Amino acid sequence: MAAIPGLTTPTSLGNLTMLNELVTFLPYGVPLTPAPVSPSQTMELVWHGEFDRLFAQYFPHTWYLIPTFYPPSDRWRVFKDSAKVRFSCQECGHGWTSMKGRVIFWFHLNYTTNSGYVMFKLYGQQCQKCKNGSYEHAMWYPEEVVKVIGNVYNRVGQIFYGFVRPPLRIDRRQGKPRNQHNADLCQACKEGLCKEEWSFSR
Repeated sequence: MAAIPGLTTPTSLGNLTMLNELVTFLPYGVPLTPAPVSPSQTMELVWHGEFDRLFAQYFPHTWYLIPTFYPPSDRWRVFKDSAKVRFSCQECGHGWTSMKGRVIFWFHLNYTTNSGYVMFKLYGQQCQKCKNGSYEHAMWYPEEVVKVIGNVYNRVGQIFYGFVRPPLRIDRRQGKPRNQHNADLCQACKEGLCKEEWSFSR
């Protein structure tokens, strides 16, 4: 049930072992530098807190939540999800909401070490006023975090713990964005990952 927000400064033998194992999962030449979960420390606690609360039920396996900029190797399962998120341009201050906030989870269970890993990436969007090529970080609502963590928990349960057709929440926080989704400004669209609202690969 462990969540490790400070992978760059491991303080225990267990963390060092985990880091050594994760290196083997990343593409050659990619540094093991964790991405920030959220610009807000409070929201980072929401991500890790909800993850710990749910994944503690998978005892005796210990699961780790790890933000990343790079997808791991092909042996990992993949789950894509969407949510309503907010953005704020760091350059001009323009703010907007999107119903297509994208998160992709990669998960893997090592039975030898009883350790499971959920790596994930949060995708950004460009400001439609600045269009400076820089993707702003998404700001996630707490209820949307709870939703997507619950969904990936159920996908992990389906693969490794015998869950039969676990539920998938597709609801979103109420509200209507002012503008239509602009694929030209969406990082997930640019990488070809925004076509489905959610998807799951075994």
